[in-house]
Amino acid sequence: MSEALQSRLGEAGISCRVEQRDRLAIVISEAPISRDDRLLMIQMARGEGFTHVAIELDPDGAPLPGD
Repeated sequence: MSEALQSRLGEAGISCRVEQRDRLAIVISEAPISRDDRLLMIQMARGEGFTHVAIELDPDGAPLPGD
């Protein structure tokens, strides 16, 4: 599922990596994402069978508690 979503987003001009946690799509973008692109991501993720989408705002990853 995640590979198909990543491919579809790439075709739409959104350069990103997609990780999957069950039915959650985690989108790690290489550039800032516009509001319209976020809405497009949600629509595409639903179309690929995801029920939730998280957008990682920092491509280096979120800090973990205690880091």
